[in-house]
Amino acid sequence: MNNVSAYTMNLKGTNYETGYQMGRIMGEIPQLKALHTQSVEGFGTDDFKEAQKLFDQWCPGLTEEIQGFADALQVNADQIFFYGMTYLLPRCSHMALLPSITAEHKPLLARNYEFHHEAEDFCLVKTKIKGKFAHIGTSVLFFGRDDGINEHGLAVTMSSCGFPVGAMAYMREPRIKGLQFWAVIRALLENCKDVSDGLQYIRNMPIAYNLNLILLDQAGNTALVETVDGRLAFKKLDADSSQQFLHATNHPVLPELVPYEPKAFVHSAKRYDYITRKLTGASEITRDQLKNMLLSKYPEGLCTHYYEEYFGTTKSMILSPADRSIDICWGGREENGWERFLVSDDMKETVREIGLNFEKADPVIYTYQPLD
Repeated sequence: MNNVSAYTMNLKGTNYETGYQMGRIMGEIPQLKALHTQSVEGFGTDDFKEAQKLFDQWCPGLTEEIQGFADALQVNADQIFFYGMTYLLPRCSHMALLPSITAEHKPLLARNYEFHHEAEDFCLVKTKIKGKFAHIGTSVLFFGRDDGINEHGLAVTMSSCGFPVGAMAYMREPRIKGLQFWAVIRALLENCKDVSDGLQYIRNMPIAYNLNLILLDQAGNTALVETVDGRLAFKKLDADSSQQFLHATNHPVLPELVPYEPKAFVHSAKRYDYITRKLTGASEITRDQLKNMLLSKYPEGLCTHYYEEYFGTTKSMILSPADRSIDICWGGREENGWERFLVSDDMKETVREIGLNFEKADPVIYTYQPLD
C-alpha cells in the first residue's frame, strides 16, 4: 500500500485573490510548483492568446485567477501548465437517480473517478468568488473541476466518451479547437442554477474533449450530455419520464453519436452493464447501496486499483442536490473513510494521509471492441 496526501481548500474573494491564495500554497511545495509551471510541447504564444480569449468567453474570471496564481509564484501567466493542458484520461462511472427510486426520495448523483495517482490533485475545494455561484468539487490542476455541486443544487459529473482526448502524446489529438472537460464543468458550476440553464449554457460551447457529462438538479431533472469530436447530443429525464435513472461509463450511448465512436473498452461495457442490472427496476435505493457499488471491486463492482495503468479509483462520491452536499471517499478504500461536506459551510483547510492499493489488471479489459 502507498500513501498520498489529500487536501481540502477554502477559496474566497475575487478571481485574482483566490488565484493568488492558491499560488502561495503551491509555492511552498516544490514538486507542485514544478508541476504547475512545466511547459506543454507545441503550445506557443499564439495558442496562449487564443486560450485567453476562449476562457474569457466561456469561463469568465479564469484568466484573472491564473494571473493571480502566476504572480504569487513569480512567473509569467503563459508558463502556467493549466493553459496548455486545457486549450484544446480518465475512465470513470457515474449515475443519476431521480427521487422516485431513492430511499430518501431525493435526487442523487454517484460517481467513481479512475486515473493515475500522480495525475490526481487529491483536493476537494470550496470556491466562492464574487459574482459567481459558490460550489464544492474536486480539482484538476487546481483551476479545473472534475465534478461538483453549487449553491443552487446543480450537480455535475463526467467520464470520457471513447478514447481520451488531450494535449499529451498518448492521447487522441483533438479534432476541434476548444476546452478540456475540467474547464467546462467549472463554468457550469459557477454560472448555471439548474439542468435547463446548463443545457442552454453548453449548447454552443466549443468542447474539444469527448465527454459524457451528467447534470442533476434539486427539482429532480437530469441530463446526459455526450460530445464526440465537436458534436453534441443530450438526453433529459424528469419525474414524468418512463426511465428514472441515467448512467454512463466510457463510451457513447446516445444514438446520434454512437456511429462516430462505435467502440468501447471491455471494462467500460462491463461497468455500464453492471449499473444497468443494479438499477433497472430498483426502488428505495440508499446511499449505502450506492457506496457499496462504488467501492466493490470490478467486474462485480465499479472500483479498480490499477493506478500504474491509469485506471485506479482515486475518489468515490455521492452528490445530493437537495442537501447541497458531497460524500467523498478517497482511493477506492473504505478504510480511508467517507466524509460529508456542505456548500453552505466553510471547509477547514486540511492535509491528511490516505492509503492506495496497487494491483495489476488482466490486459483483456483494455481491448477496444465494437459496440453491439
